[in-house]
Amino acid sequence: MEYGEPVEKGEYRGAFTTVGDKEHAEIIKLYVEDGLSMNKIGEKLSRSSRVPYKHIHQHNASVEGAGFCPACRRVKSQLDKILARRG
Repeated sequence: MEYGEPVEKGEYRGAFTTVGDKEHAEIIKLYVEDGLSMNKIGEKLSRSSRVPYKHIHQHNASVEGAGFCPACRRVKSQLDKILARRG
């Protein structure tokens, strides 16, 4: 059994639900591997296009700063050290 940081889950906050680690990693995967636009990702996940935009930029800032994305690492995503670029 492996131990690490606990995975953060999305929280219901009345008018909206926050993005948890699994959804964050899914956003990055859809953008990098599937080549979907931010609008398409938002539609697929029933979110506004601002949510993928925010998380992609947050992911890239973490990778550039710390060398990895903590949210992706917690869910063991293979993209935890990869900058989110389409292609």
